[in-house]
Amino acid sequence: MKHLFLTLIAFFSVVLPAFAQNLKTTTWSSYGVSFQAPADLVVEDDSSEGYIAGNDTYYLTIQLLEGEGLKKEELGQELKAIATDDEVTSQSSVQSFELPQFHGVQLKGNCEEEKCVYSYLLAKDGSCGFYISIVYRQENDKTPETILKSFRMEE
Repeated sequence: MKHLFLTLIAFFSVVLPAFAQNLKTTTWSSYGVSFQAPADLVVEDDSSEGYIAGNDTYYLTIQLLEGEGLKKEELGQELKAIATDDEVTSQSSVQSFELPQFHGVQLKGNCEEEKCVYSYLLAKDGSCGFYISIVYRQENDKTPETILKSFRMEE
């Protein structure tokens, strides 16, 4: 019994840190949007063109939504179209969600060898919208969902 207990302690001390991500508030300064993201993300681009950052486990892309007048009701259809164009396989159905400042839709699937979640966020005040793509490795990883659900506009 003591051996089993020590084995479990050793297992969890090695495995849990690999899955637990230290998240910190990150800001895409060009558009004043912030979100929680792994602290060790390396930023490749933080400009008005987009925000791109990654590490060994996650690759995050954010872009301003193009197209004037995109409506909440059109988000799901548009997201499905972009995921199909990008050849995302094993697509989930589009799910709607609400954040304090955004209407959102998301779908999950496979982006080549890795998992991915695609999302559109539309500001409730109509001021802007964002396309978000998060590519990740582990099937049941909850961090992409945490990142997505943490988006907010800076005051």
